[in-house]
Amino acid sequence: MARPWDYAESIVVARAIKSRLLRLDVIREAALASDLGEALLALRESIYTGLSESKTLTQALTALWSSYFKTVRYMARFTPGEAIDSVMAMEREEDLRDLLVVMQRAYSGRPLDERLPSTLYEGTLTSIIVKDPEALTSYQKIGELAARTWASSYVNDALRVIREVKVGLPIIWAIPLLIVKLHYSHISKLSGAKRRGLENLLCPHLEDKILSSLILAKNLDIPVKLLETLWAGIRICDFSLESIRSVYEREADPLSLAGELKGVLRDIKIEGKTMQDILSSSRKSSRLALRRNAIHVMSGYPFNPAFLVSSLILLRLEVDDILFILSSKAYKIPPDQILQNLSFEV
Repeated sequence: MARPWDYAESIVVARAIKSRLLRLDVIREAALASDLGEALLALRESIYTGLSESKTLTQALTALWSSYFKTVRYMARFTPGEAIDSVMAMEREEDLRDLLVVMQRAYSGRPLDERLPSTLYEGTLTSIIVKDPEALTSYQKIGELAARTWASSYVNDALRVIREVKVGLPIIWAIPLLIVKLHYSHISKLSGAKRRGLENLLCPHLEDKILSSLILAKNLDIPVKLLETLWAGIRICDFSLESIRSVYEREADPLSLAGELKGVLRDIKIEGKTMQDILSSSRKSSRLALRRNAIHVMSGYPFNPAFLVSSLILLRLEVDDILFILSSKAYKIPPDQILQNLSFEV
């Protein structure tokens, strides 16, 4: 178990990250900008290396993601052993999602026609694997390349799902659940107040992933037995598959399932009359709650994994906001719609 002074250097890094975040009024100014160029100008004082010099959306995205991944790695250099996996999970979540998207494309025979965040930074597992041309067309090859890496067990889980679902059925529903499993594997290694603190911090995020997985699975008519292949033994945020098994099996469609889950998932709001509305409201409320949790944690006792992760959560929420603003400007989405989807109340 790490002692308080083992956190000394990483706490300095965490506080520096928080202190260098953009003011919310600057992000709001970027959201209200007339076009992409003006939005980039509003963000010129940001910490993201290369963002102010960007001329295109692709250049801006590369600058944002590269800075984010570099920051996570930098913090990991000073983090005590008990917290390293929790810190690195802030990178690995995106890396795992992207790797599973590549696997989904290979499984369905579709080309990978977008730039995934993890491919914009050298050193992530996804960026390494996609350099092998065979990985883009063979999901089995991805399993071979991921063997003996941190992602091995999650990729193997995805391969099991592929073997068990009907031919051609997408595995996209499994990705959020595997992200929950990633965080759970690190949280479960902690004990006492450190475990409770990290779990409580992440609950809004994890509940959003759980809801997304269940809604997508129900929409695809995935049997509960297949959910068990990924979720066996996991209990997090007072939630387990056993606690909602009967609800999942009983409800006939995603909307009725979401209605039943309102009383179970405590940290997110479930609103709307369509599946898209429900998932959007869940993500929005999750991000707001996650920001509040992170700010609260960073105002308290610092010698724990949750304090370090909180600074990276605040950074990631800022990155997400900027990504959304810049992408929206490129596609000419009205400012009022942009403001409604940011991670803070406007």
